[in-house]
Amino acid sequence: MATTGSPPLECDIVMKGGITSGVVYPGAVVKLARRYRFRSIGGASAGALAAVAAAAAEHGRASGGFERLAEIPRELASTVDGDPFILTLFQPEPSTRRLFRTALAFQRFGLLRGVLAAVRSFWRFPLAALGLVVAAVVLGAAGVVPWWLAVAVIAVAPWILVGGLVRDLLASLGDVARNDFGLCRLGPQSGAPTALTMWLHGVVQHLAGRAPSRDAPGDDAPLTFGDLWGVAPLRGDETEAELTARWERVALLSWNAGERDVDLQVITTNLTFGRPLRLPVARDRWRESSEDGGLLFDPEEWRQFFPAGVVEHMVRHARTPADEEAALFAEQAPGRTLLYFPGGPDLPIVVAARMSLSFPVLISTVPLWQVQYRSDGDHRLKRLVFSDGGISSNFPVHFFDAPLPTRPTFALNLAGFSDEETPDLDDPRQCVRDPAGVTGRAREAWKEPRTMAEFAIVIKDAMQNWRDNAQARMPGFRERVIHIKLARGEGGLNLAMDDEKVTRLIGRGEFAGGRLIELFSGPESGDPARTDHWNDHRFARFRILMSALERFLQGLQRGYGAAPDAVSLSYDDRIAAGGEPPYRMTSVQLAAARVRLAEYLALAEAAETLDDDGVPRPRAFARITPPH
Repeated sequence: MATTGSPPLECDIVMKGGITSGVVYPGAVVKLARRYRFRSIGGASAGALAAVAAAAAEHGRASGGFERLAEIPRELASTVDGDPFILTLFQPEPSTRRLFRTALAFQRFGLLRGVLAAVRSFWRFPLAALGLVVAAVVLGAAGVVPWWLAVAVIAVAPWILVGGLVRDLLASLGDVARNDFGLCRLGPQSGAPTALTMWLHGVVQHLAGRAPSRDAPGDDAPLTFGDLWGVAPLRGDETEAELTARWERVALLSWNAGERDVDLQVITTNLTFGRPLRLPVARDRWRESSEDGGLLFDPEEWRQFFPAGVVEHMVRHARTPADEEAALFAEQAPGRTLLYFPGGPDLPIVVAARMSLSFPVLISTVPLWQVQYRSDGDHRLKRLVFSDGGISSNFPVHFFDAPLPTRPTFALNLAGFSDEETPDLDDPRQCVRDPAGVTGRAREAWKEPRTMAEFAIVIKDAMQNWRDNAQARMPGFRERVIHIKLARGEGGLNLAMDDEKVTRLIGRGEFAGGRLIELFSGPESGDPARTDHWNDHRFARFRILMSALERFLQGLQRGYGAAPDAVSLSYDDRIAAGGEPPYRMTSVQLAAARVRLAEYLALAEAAETLDDDGVPRPRAFARITPPH
């Protein structure tokens, strides 16, 4: 069996979000690393954290990156001063600590102890109500006030307690809003060295071989996307020719992900614009001529979120605004220093992970800035809010998809048990479900709401996950999605899972990794071998591709040949004028386009259909979609 130092095969992997459910991933990744080299790695939310760790381990594979990653589960299952280690990673800010403790008590211990925690944390009105009751009893017994008045005061006291408590709880939500809409920023100002972002930075540096331990990341440059791509870091003494060659290499890798040594991609959600953003951003988003003006960050603001070394690296690699831009920033954001966000190869991967993991209310959003350009010249500087990647795509199974795959893209899904299932939670064989067979049906979660609360939850889940769920059930996708199931109290927002539960989830991840190896490349104990599952999957993708291309070309034929109406030129006439703006083509391009168009139209006339009843169902469609 191959060691993690010399894998014989290559693969891609995508991991779903799920807050603490992400503890299942290290075991799966380490198991797969014995057979496969990870070429593309992606995820959202907690899946993004796992993806960043896997990418760092792959980058440091030669120096034992995956052996170091194998040690992480033991730390995740440990305790610190009696508290579960995972809980210590989620450190609230001082202003939100009372609300965090209250919410955690409700989640860990139920209603009664949650109420007691609320009373202890927000004691002002409960203490006032108790004081009124004591005063009423004492004064009534002493005859200072009539008993009817004492009884009336005692009857009012509970209303003061409940009303005041609710008032203070609601007022504390203002502290959450001022804390960038989260209880925890997870950065250095939380006052705890184990706050999640600080811990993750140490882990990434350690896995990549840049620090002797995860507690001592030192002053080494943070691991960046460019490091993963195989772009040599700047030395500072490059010649002009070397800088030009490096820029050309970066430009190529920005668009051609297949040329990257390791392609890491994660999802964050731009709440301001209501759409996902994939990190690292494509070249047209971060280059100097970016149409939307480019993203900006405030280094001082970001020091609340990230280690000093990470922010300093970003400052060194940020483009300084031009004088006219700087004047606009000084006028509309006085006191701030705004620099262009190095969102491409120079972006530290820990930043991408944190921007993807911003679970609403629990974890603060991450702020960026952008100029809103107006045609009248009255440009406006706006603050953007970036939150959890899972809001817009919690299971980006579409990542790294190819018309005809040359290597498997494993997708690790987190799911719950149905009401009818009564598994042995200590037996991973009963808690991990294999991918669907190539001719089988997708494994979908059944949700039957019985209460209004459950009804609201399934509506939220449908709005959030419908696209990912629909993609995951498609042929060509469903047979590479393995399902790791979690019971009530496991994963999710359960920040205080005990070591038994954490160890149990880690074991399920390891088992899932082993099952993927067996299905796609033969038994773990032997050399790689051809399997029906993998090769039938590839043929299914061929059938799907040929079917979808045929219908796409037929759509081209119908549109091109349609008779123009009173307001439309024929496509033939408009294409003939293609040398004029907008989007003008050169004469050479125009001639080539006409030749290819004729070839495509001829293909649409083929007598034998490839879009028959034998094509895998549900039927796939080729269409133009926005990048995300």
